[in-house]
Amino acid sequence: MTALVDLPDLASVVAEQPDPLLFATVSGAHLYGFPSRDSDVDLRGVHLLPVAALTGLRAPEETRERM
Repeated sequence: MTALVDLPDLASVVAEQPDPLLFATVSGAHLYGFPSRDSDVDLRGVHLLPVAALTGLRAPEETRERM
């Protein structure tokens, strides 16, 4: 993982995900190179859901948000 200047340690956010991640990346203002002093850090990624979550009667949680 490449270190990014002035970003908090995001490894703990990635590590707390309940399902395996294929990838996680920084997006938004930090990705495009114009973050301001009060910019938040946006992460996007793809996770693998268990087969049981995809074949059950309930729709799986597809989007996860953390503030």
